[in-house]
Amino acid sequence: MQDRNKVSETQSKFRQGESMRALVLMVFLQWFVVCQSCFGTDNKTAEVIHWWVSGSENQALQEVAKAFEAEGFKWSETPVKASYQAKSVAITRMLDGVPPTMVQWHAGVALEELYEEGLIRSLAELAQTERWRSVIPAVLWDKLSYDGTLLAVPLTLHGSNWMWGNRQVLDDLDLSFPQTWEALISMAPKIREAGVIPLAVGGQAWQVRLLFNNYLLGVGGPDLYRSVIVEQDPAVIESPAMVSIFNGFRMLKKLIDPYSPDRGWPETTALVIEGKAAFQIMGDWARGEFLQAGKVAGDDFVCGFSPQTQDSYLVVSDVFVAPVVSDGSEEQQIQDRLARVIMNPEVQRKFNIIKGSIPPRTDVSTEGFDLCAKSAIQSLTEGSEVIPGFSMSVKGITANTIMDTIFTFWNNETVSAEQSVRMLADSIRKIRE
Repeated sequence: MQDRNKVSETQSKFRQGESMRALVLMVFLQWFVVCQSCFGTDNKTAEVIHWWVSGSENQALQEVAKAFEAEGFKWSETPVKASYQAKSVAITRMLDGVPPTMVQWHAGVALEELYEEGLIRSLAELAQTERWRSVIPAVLWDKLSYDGTLLAVPLTLHGSNWMWGNRQVLDDLDLSFPQTWEALISMAPKIREAGVIPLAVGGQAWQVRLLFNNYLLGVGGPDLYRSVIVEQDPAVIESPAMVSIFNGFRMLKKLIDPYSPDRGWPETTALVIEGKAAFQIMGDWARGEFLQAGKVAGDDFVCGFSPQTQDSYLVVSDVFVAPVVSDGSEEQQIQDRLARVIMNPEVQRKFNIIKGSIPPRTDVSTEGFDLCAKSAIQSLTEGSEVIPGFSMSVKGITANTIMDTIFTFWNNETVSAEQSVRMLADSIRKIRE
Protein backbone atom coordinates (compact mmCIF):
# COMPACT_ATOMS: atom_id res chain seq x y z
CA MET A 1 0.00 0.00 0.00
CA GLN A 2 1.48 3.31 -1.03
CA ASP A 3 2.18 6.26 1.26
CA ARG A 4 -0.91 8.24 2.26
CA ASN A 5 0.81 11.49 1.26
CA LYS A 6 0.95 10.12 -2.26
CA VAL A 7 -2.79 9.37 -2.12
CA SER A 8 -3.59 12.90 -1.02
CA GLU A 9 -1.26 14.51 -3.56
CA THR A 10 -2.62 12.51 -6.48
CA GLN A 11 -6.24 13.02 -5.48
CA SER A 12 -5.72 16.78 -5.37
CA LYS A 13 -4.68 16.80 -9.01
CA PHE A 14 -8.06 15.48 -10.10
CA ARG A 15 -10.40 16.88 -7.43
CA GLN A 16 -12.59 19.77 -8.59
CA GLY A 17 -14.59 21.86 -6.14
CA GLU A 18 -14.90 19.40 -3.26
CA SER A 19 -17.01 20.65 -0.36
CA MET A 20 -16.72 19.29 3.16
CA ARG A 21 -19.97 17.42 2.68
CA ALA A 22 -18.65 15.83 -0.50
CA LEU A 23 -15.42 14.91 1.26
CA VAL A 24 -17.31 13.10 4.01
CA LEU A 25 -19.36 11.28 1.39
CA MET A 26 -16.21 10.35 -0.50
CA VAL A 27 -14.64 8.82 2.59
CA PHE A 28 -17.77 6.74 3.20
CA LEU A 29 -17.83 5.59 -0.41
CA GLN A 30 -14.17 4.65 -0.28
CA TRP A 31 -14.86 2.47 2.75
CA PHE A 32 -17.88 0.92 1.08
CA VAL A 33 -16.25 0.00 -2.21
CA VAL A 34 -13.06 -1.27 -0.57
CA CYS A 35 -15.11 -3.49 1.71
CA GLN A 36 -16.99 -4.80 -1.31
CA SER A 37 -13.73 -6.15 -2.63
CA CYS A 38 -13.05 -7.74 0.74
CA PHE A 39 -16.11 -9.96 0.40
CA GLY A 40 -14.66 -11.55 -2.71
CA THR A 41 -15.99 -12.19 -6.19
CA ASP A 42 -15.38 -14.91 -8.70
CA ASN A 43 -12.50 -14.42 -11.10
CA LYS A 44 -14.72 -13.61 -14.10
CA THR A 45 -16.29 -10.52 -12.51
CA ALA A 46 -15.64 -7.00 -13.76
CA GLU A 47 -16.22 -4.15 -11.33
CA VAL A 48 -16.82 -0.74 -12.93
CA ILE A 49 -16.81 2.60 -11.10
CA HIS A 50 -18.94 5.26 -12.82
CA TRP A 51 -21.13 8.31 -12.16
CA TRP A 52 -24.06 7.48 -14.44
CA VAL A 53 -26.84 7.53 -11.87
CA SER A 54 -29.75 9.26 -13.64
CA GLY A 55 -32.54 7.11 -15.02
CA SER A 56 -31.52 7.31 -18.67
CA GLU A 57 -27.81 6.96 -17.90
CA ASN A 58 -28.30 3.83 -15.85
CA GLN A 59 -30.63 2.34 -18.44
CA ALA A 60 -28.05 2.95 -21.16
CA LEU A 61 -25.23 1.39 -19.14
CA GLN A 62 -27.20 -1.81 -18.78
CA GLU A 63 -26.73 -2.36 -22.52
CA VAL A 64 -23.01 -2.70 -21.85
CA ALA A 65 -23.64 -4.93 -18.84
CA LYS A 66 -25.92 -7.26 -20.81
CA ALA A 67 -23.46 -7.59 -23.66
CA PHE A 68 -20.60 -8.31 -21.26
CA GLU A 69 -22.54 -10.94 -19.34
CA ALA A 70 -23.64 -12.54 -22.62
CA GLU A 71 -19.98 -13.48 -23.08
CA GLY A 72 -19.97 -15.46 -19.85
CA PHE A 73 -18.70 -12.80 -17.46
CA LYS A 74 -20.29 -11.15 -14.44
CA TRP A 75 -20.90 -7.39 -14.27
CA SER A 76 -20.55 -5.50 -10.98
CA GLU A 77 -20.82 -1.73 -10.71
CA THR A 78 -20.05 0.92 -8.12
CA PRO A 79 -22.06 4.04 -9.01
CA VAL A 80 -21.01 7.34 -7.41
CA LYS A 81 -23.22 10.39 -7.78
CA ALA A 82 -20.68 13.01 -8.91
CA SER A 83 -17.81 12.63 -11.36
CA TYR A 84 -15.15 14.13 -9.10
CA GLN A 85 -16.19 11.85 -6.24
CA ALA A 86 -16.10 8.79 -8.51
CA LYS A 87 -12.62 9.76 -9.69
CA SER A 88 -11.40 10.29 -6.11
CA VAL A 89 -12.72 6.91 -5.02
CA ALA A 90 -11.12 5.23 -8.03
CA ILE A 91 -7.73 6.87 -7.47
CA THR A 92 -7.71 5.80 -3.83
CA ARG A 93 -8.57 2.24 -4.83
CA MET A 94 -5.77 2.19 -7.40
CA LEU A 95 -3.18 3.58 -5.00
CA ASP A 96 -4.25 1.14 -2.30
CA GLY A 97 -3.75 -1.84 -4.60
CA VAL A 98 -7.43 -2.81 -4.91
CA PRO A 99 -8.36 -1.29 -8.28
CA PRO A 100 -11.67 -1.87 -10.02
CA THR A 101 -11.61 -3.46 -13.44
CA MET A 102 -12.37 -0.22 -15.28
CA VAL A 103 -13.24 3.36 -14.36
CA GLN A 104 -15.29 5.98 -16.17
CA TRP A 105 -13.32 9.13 -16.98
CA HIS A 106 -13.40 12.07 -19.37
CA ALA A 107 -11.35 12.19 -22.54
CA GLY A 108 -8.76 14.92 -22.38
CA VAL A 109 -5.60 16.19 -20.77
CA ALA A 110 -6.25 14.57 -17.37
CA LEU A 111 -5.67 11.11 -18.88
CA GLU A 112 -1.99 11.96 -19.33
CA GLU A 113 -1.60 12.56 -15.59
CA LEU A 114 -3.18 9.23 -14.75
CA TYR A 115 -0.78 7.47 -17.11
CA GLU A 116 2.28 9.39 -15.92
CA GLU A 117 1.39 8.55 -12.32
CA GLY A 118 1.38 4.87 -13.26
CA LEU A 119 -2.28 4.43 -12.38
CA ILE A 120 -3.65 3.28 -15.74
CA ARG A 121 -2.26 0.97 -18.40
CA SER A 122 -1.76 1.41 -22.10
CA LEU A 123 -4.36 -0.09 -24.42
CA ALA A 124 -2.18 0.41 -27.49
CA GLU A 125 -1.68 -3.28 -28.28
CA LEU A 126 -5.39 -3.97 -28.03
CA ALA A 127 -6.19 -0.92 -30.17
CA GLN A 128 -3.78 -2.06 -32.85
CA THR A 129 -5.23 -5.58 -32.91
CA GLU A 130 -8.79 -4.24 -33.16
CA ARG A 131 -7.84 -1.41 -35.58
CA TRP A 132 -9.69 1.16 -33.50
CA ARG A 133 -7.76 4.15 -34.79
CA SER A 134 -9.41 3.78 -38.18
CA VAL A 135 -12.91 4.18 -36.67
CA ILE A 136 -12.30 6.92 -34.07
CA PRO A 137 -12.32 10.56 -35.24
CA ALA A 138 -8.88 12.18 -35.15
CA VAL A 139 -10.06 14.99 -32.86
CA LEU A 140 -11.12 12.39 -30.29
CA TRP A 141 -8.17 10.03 -30.78
CA ASP A 142 -5.81 12.88 -29.89
CA LYS A 143 -7.62 13.29 -26.57
CA LEU A 144 -7.46 9.55 -25.81
CA SER A 145 -3.79 8.98 -26.49
CA TYR A 146 -0.43 10.11 -25.21
CA ASP A 147 2.77 9.74 -27.21
CA GLY A 148 0.95 7.35 -29.54
CA THR A 149 -0.40 5.21 -26.69
CA LEU A 150 -4.17 4.73 -26.36
CA LEU A 151 -5.15 5.34 -22.74
CA ALA A 152 -8.92 4.82 -22.77
CA VAL A 153 -11.82 3.43 -24.79
CA PRO A 154 -14.62 5.90 -25.65
CA LEU A 155 -18.29 5.09 -25.24
CA THR A 156 -19.92 8.47 -25.95
CA LEU A 157 -19.42 11.49 -28.14
CA HIS A 158 -21.38 14.32 -26.56
CA GLY A 159 -21.98 17.88 -27.59
CA SER A 160 -22.25 20.34 -24.69
CA ASN A 161 -23.63 23.28 -26.70
CA TRP A 162 -27.23 22.11 -27.04
CA MET A 163 -30.47 23.85 -26.11
CA TRP A 164 -33.70 22.00 -25.39
CA GLY A 165 -37.20 23.43 -25.57
CA ASN A 166 -40.73 22.34 -24.72
CA ARG A 167 -42.74 22.19 -27.96
CA GLN A 168 -46.13 22.86 -26.33
CA VAL A 169 -44.90 25.95 -24.50
CA LEU A 170 -43.40 27.42 -27.66
CA ASP A 171 -46.51 26.66 -29.73
CA ASP A 172 -48.88 28.09 -27.10
CA LEU A 173 -46.87 31.33 -26.94
CA ASP A 174 -46.21 31.45 -30.69
CA LEU A 175 -42.46 31.48 -30.15
CA SER A 176 -39.71 30.09 -32.35
CA PHE A 177 -36.47 28.49 -31.27
CA PRO A 178 -34.08 31.40 -30.54
CA GLN A 179 -30.96 31.60 -32.68
CA THR A 180 -29.32 34.43 -30.73
CA TRP A 181 -28.87 35.30 -27.06
CA GLU A 182 -30.68 38.57 -27.67
CA ALA A 183 -33.68 36.68 -29.04
CA LEU A 184 -33.74 34.39 -25.99
CA ILE A 185 -33.59 37.31 -23.57
CA SER A 186 -36.22 39.30 -25.47
CA MET A 187 -38.80 36.48 -25.35
CA ALA A 188 -38.30 35.88 -21.62
CA PRO A 189 -40.95 38.37 -20.37
CA LYS A 190 -43.66 36.72 -22.49
CA ILE A 191 -42.67 33.30 -21.19
CA ARG A 192 -42.58 34.55 -17.60
CA GLU A 193 -46.05 36.12 -17.95
CA ALA A 194 -47.37 32.69 -18.91
CA GLY A 195 -46.13 31.30 -15.59
CA VAL A 196 -43.24 29.42 -17.18
CA ILE A 197 -39.52 29.64 -16.38
CA PRO A 198 -37.72 31.08 -19.43
CA LEU A 199 -34.44 29.23 -18.86
CA ALA A 200 -34.03 26.28 -16.50
CA VAL A 201 -30.58 26.30 -14.89
CA GLY A 202 -29.32 23.92 -12.24
CA GLY A 203 -27.36 26.12 -9.87
CA GLN A 204 -24.43 23.78 -9.37
CA ALA A 205 -20.94 25.01 -10.16
CA TRP A 206 -20.39 22.76 -13.18
CA GLN A 207 -23.81 23.57 -14.68
CA VAL A 208 -23.23 27.31 -14.33
CA ARG A 209 -19.79 26.86 -15.89
CA LEU A 210 -21.35 24.93 -18.81
CA LEU A 211 -23.82 27.79 -19.38
CA PHE A 212 -20.94 30.29 -19.27
CA ASN A 213 -18.96 28.26 -21.82
CA ASN A 214 -21.94 28.33 -24.17
CA TYR A 215 -22.33 32.08 -23.76
CA LEU A 216 -18.60 32.61 -24.27
CA LEU A 217 -18.57 30.48 -27.43
CA GLY A 218 -21.72 32.10 -28.81
CA VAL A 219 -20.90 35.74 -28.14
CA GLY A 220 -17.11 35.63 -28.21
CA GLY A 221 -16.70 33.06 -30.96
CA PRO A 222 -14.40 30.04 -31.26
CA ASP A 223 -11.15 32.05 -31.17
CA LEU A 224 -11.95 33.76 -27.87
CA TYR A 225 -13.24 30.48 -26.43
CA ARG A 226 -9.99 28.72 -27.32
CA SER A 227 -7.84 31.51 -25.90
CA VAL A 228 -9.70 31.47 -22.58
CA ILE A 229 -10.65 27.82 -22.05
CA VAL A 230 -8.19 25.76 -24.09
CA GLU A 231 -5.09 27.95 -23.83
CA GLN A 232 -6.00 29.82 -20.61
CA ASP A 233 -4.18 32.93 -21.81
CA PRO A 234 -4.09 35.43 -18.89
CA ALA A 235 -3.77 38.43 -21.21
CA VAL A 236 -6.95 37.46 -23.04
CA ILE A 237 -8.77 36.52 -19.84
CA GLU A 238 -8.36 40.03 -18.42
CA SER A 239 -9.15 41.78 -21.72
CA PRO A 240 -12.09 44.17 -22.24
CA ALA A 241 -13.71 41.48 -24.40
CA MET A 242 -13.93 39.15 -21.40
CA VAL A 243 -15.26 41.91 -19.14
CA SER A 244 -18.07 42.29 -21.66
CA ILE A 245 -18.64 38.51 -21.70
CA PHE A 246 -18.96 38.37 -17.91
CA ASN A 247 -21.36 41.32 -17.82
CA GLY A 248 -23.53 39.80 -20.54
CA PHE A 249 -23.50 36.42 -18.83
CA ARG A 250 -24.91 37.95 -15.65
CA MET A 251 -27.97 39.12 -17.62
CA LEU A 252 -29.01 35.47 -17.96
CA LYS A 253 -29.82 35.34 -14.25
CA LYS A 254 -33.00 37.25 -15.08
CA LEU A 255 -34.24 34.19 -16.94
CA ILE A 256 -33.97 31.60 -14.16
CA ASP A 257 -36.17 30.60 -11.22
CA PRO A 258 -35.52 31.08 -7.47
CA TYR A 259 -35.17 27.33 -6.88
CA SER A 260 -32.18 27.00 -9.18
CA PRO A 261 -29.41 26.74 -6.53
CA ASP A 262 -27.91 23.26 -6.17
CA ARG A 263 -30.55 21.61 -8.37
CA GLY A 264 -29.29 18.60 -10.30
CA TRP A 265 -29.34 18.53 -14.07
CA PRO A 266 -31.94 15.72 -14.40
CA GLU A 267 -34.34 17.65 -12.16
CA THR A 268 -33.67 20.74 -14.26
CA THR A 269 -34.33 18.86 -17.49
CA ALA A 270 -37.59 17.59 -15.95
CA LEU A 271 -38.82 21.19 -15.75
CA VAL A 272 -38.65 21.43 -19.54
CA ILE A 273 -40.15 17.97 -20.02
CA GLU A 274 -43.11 18.91 -17.81
CA GLY A 275 -43.64 22.32 -19.43
CA LYS A 276 -42.63 24.23 -16.31
CA ALA A 277 -39.67 25.74 -18.18
CA ALA A 278 -39.32 26.74 -21.81
CA PHE A 279 -35.61 26.04 -22.35
CA GLN A 280 -32.53 24.41 -20.90
CA ILE A 281 -28.96 24.70 -22.15
CA MET A 282 -27.28 21.39 -21.43
CA GLY A 283 -25.24 18.71 -23.14
CA ASP A 284 -27.06 16.13 -25.24
CA TRP A 285 -27.14 13.73 -22.29
CA ALA A 286 -30.31 15.69 -21.42
CA ARG A 287 -31.99 14.11 -24.45
CA GLY A 288 -31.83 10.75 -22.71
CA GLU A 289 -34.15 12.09 -20.01
CA PHE A 290 -36.67 13.25 -22.61
CA LEU A 291 -36.61 9.85 -24.27
CA GLN A 292 -36.97 7.97 -21.00
CA ALA A 293 -40.04 10.10 -20.26
CA GLY A 294 -41.55 8.87 -23.53
CA LYS A 295 -41.11 12.17 -25.36
CA VAL A 296 -40.50 12.38 -29.10
CA ALA A 297 -38.05 14.80 -30.69
CA GLY A 298 -39.84 17.34 -32.84
CA ASP A 299 -43.28 16.50 -31.44
CA ASP A 300 -42.81 16.96 -27.70
CA PHE A 301 -39.47 18.72 -27.50
CA VAL A 302 -37.25 20.70 -29.80
CA CYS A 303 -33.47 20.62 -29.98
CA GLY A 304 -30.83 22.82 -31.49
CA PHE A 305 -27.48 24.35 -30.78
CA SER A 306 -27.33 27.03 -28.13
CA PRO A 307 -27.64 30.61 -29.37
CA GLN A 308 -24.96 31.71 -31.84
CA THR A 309 -23.05 28.38 -31.67
CA GLN A 310 -24.73 26.81 -34.70
CA ASP A 311 -21.45 26.41 -36.58
CA SER A 312 -19.54 24.81 -33.70
CA TYR A 313 -19.62 21.51 -31.86
CA LEU A 314 -18.32 21.57 -28.30
CA VAL A 315 -17.13 17.99 -27.81
CA VAL A 316 -17.15 15.96 -24.59
CA SER A 317 -16.52 12.21 -24.40
CA ASP A 318 -17.04 9.65 -21.66
CA VAL A 319 -14.34 6.99 -21.70
CA PHE A 320 -13.19 4.04 -19.63
CA VAL A 321 -9.65 3.52 -18.35
CA ALA A 322 -8.03 0.29 -17.22
CA PRO A 323 -6.08 0.50 -13.93
CA VAL A 324 -2.64 -1.09 -13.88
CA VAL A 325 -2.72 -4.80 -13.01
CA SER A 326 -0.19 -7.59 -13.50
CA ASP A 327 0.77 -8.20 -17.11
CA GLY A 328 -0.87 -11.30 -18.52
CA SER A 329 -3.08 -11.71 -15.46
CA GLU A 330 -6.69 -12.80 -15.57
CA GLU A 331 -7.65 -9.31 -14.41
CA GLN A 332 -5.95 -7.85 -17.47
CA GLN A 333 -7.72 -10.30 -19.76
CA ILE A 334 -11.07 -9.27 -18.27
CA GLN A 335 -10.17 -5.62 -18.83
CA ASP A 336 -9.44 -6.36 -22.48
CA ARG A 337 -12.69 -8.25 -22.88
CA LEU A 338 -14.70 -5.40 -21.37
CA ALA A 339 -12.87 -2.88 -23.55
CA ARG A 340 -13.86 -4.88 -26.64
CA VAL A 341 -17.49 -4.94 -25.50
CA ILE A 342 -17.47 -1.16 -24.95
CA MET A 343 -16.08 -0.67 -28.45
CA ASN A 344 -18.54 -3.11 -30.08
CA PRO A 345 -20.47 -1.15 -32.77
CA GLU A 346 -23.87 -2.60 -31.86
CA VAL A 347 -23.30 -1.98 -28.15
CA GLN A 348 -22.36 1.61 -28.93
CA ARG A 349 -25.48 2.03 -31.07
CA LYS A 350 -27.87 0.70 -28.42
CA PHE A 351 -26.15 2.55 -25.60
CA ASN A 352 -26.05 5.96 -27.29
CA ILE A 353 -29.65 5.82 -28.48
CA ILE A 354 -30.68 5.67 -24.82
CA LYS A 355 -27.97 7.95 -23.44
CA GLY A 356 -28.66 10.86 -25.79
CA SER A 357 -25.16 10.97 -27.25
CA ILE A 358 -23.81 9.68 -30.52
CA PRO A 359 -21.32 6.82 -30.94
CA PRO A 360 -17.64 7.76 -31.04
CA ARG A 361 -17.08 5.04 -33.64
CA THR A 362 -17.64 6.35 -37.15
CA ASP A 363 -18.86 3.01 -38.52
CA VAL A 364 -21.95 2.59 -36.32
CA SER A 365 -25.37 2.39 -37.99
CA THR A 366 -27.67 5.38 -37.42
CA GLU A 367 -30.73 3.10 -37.27
CA GLY A 368 -32.89 4.02 -34.29
CA PHE A 369 -31.43 7.48 -33.69
CA ASP A 370 -33.88 10.39 -33.63
CA LEU A 371 -33.67 13.69 -35.51
CA CYS A 372 -31.59 15.36 -32.77
CA ALA A 373 -28.94 12.65 -32.87
CA LYS A 374 -28.91 12.64 -36.67
CA SER A 375 -28.51 16.41 -36.58
CA ALA A 376 -25.46 15.93 -34.32
CA ILE A 377 -23.94 13.36 -36.68
CA GLN A 378 -24.59 15.62 -39.66
CA SER A 379 -23.02 18.58 -37.87
CA LEU A 380 -19.86 16.62 -37.13
CA THR A 381 -19.53 15.19 -40.63
CA GLU A 382 -20.49 18.26 -42.66
CA GLY A 383 -18.21 21.02 -41.54
CA SER A 384 -19.05 22.26 -38.04
CA GLU A 385 -15.97 23.46 -36.21
CA VAL A 386 -15.18 20.81 -33.61
CA ILE A 387 -13.96 22.44 -30.40
CA PRO A 388 -12.67 20.61 -27.31
CA GLY A 389 -15.03 20.91 -24.36
CA PHE A 390 -14.03 22.02 -20.87
CA SER A 391 -13.18 18.56 -19.51
CA MET A 392 -11.04 17.83 -22.57
CA SER A 393 -9.06 21.05 -22.24
CA VAL A 394 -8.61 21.90 -18.58
CA LYS A 395 -7.30 19.87 -15.66
CA GLY A 396 -6.72 19.95 -11.93
CA ILE A 397 -6.45 23.21 -10.06
CA THR A 398 -6.85 25.27 -13.23
CA ALA A 399 -10.28 23.75 -13.91
CA ASN A 400 -11.26 24.33 -10.30
CA THR A 401 -10.11 27.96 -10.43
CA ILE A 402 -12.04 28.76 -13.61
CA MET A 403 -15.19 27.12 -12.32
CA ASP A 404 -14.97 28.82 -8.92
CA THR A 405 -14.50 32.25 -10.52
CA ILE A 406 -17.54 31.83 -12.75
CA PHE A 407 -19.68 30.41 -9.94
CA THR A 408 -18.72 33.17 -7.50
CA PHE A 409 -19.53 35.85 -10.09
CA TRP A 410 -22.88 34.22 -10.85
CA ASN A 411 -23.92 34.04 -7.20
CA ASN A 412 -22.44 37.26 -5.80
CA GLU A 413 -23.75 40.50 -7.31
CA THR A 414 -21.10 42.52 -5.45
CA VAL A 415 -18.31 40.92 -7.47
CA SER A 416 -17.76 42.87 -10.68
CA ALA A 417 -16.75 41.55 -14.08
CA GLU A 418 -13.52 43.55 -13.86
CA GLN A 419 -12.65 41.93 -10.52
CA SER A 420 -13.48 38.46 -11.82
CA VAL A 421 -11.31 38.57 -14.93
CA ARG A 422 -8.43 40.13 -13.02
CA MET A 423 -8.56 37.53 -10.24
CA LEU A 424 -8.83 34.69 -12.74
CA ALA A 425 -5.90 35.93 -14.83
CA ASP A 426 -3.75 36.41 -11.72
CA SER A 427 -4.65 32.93 -10.47
CA ILE A 428 -3.68 31.33 -13.79
CA ARG A 429 -0.33 33.12 -13.69
CA LYS A 430 0.36 31.87 -10.17
CA ILE A 431 -0.55 28.30 -11.12
CA ARG A 432 2.00 28.44 -13.94
CA GLU A 433 4.82 29.81 -11.80
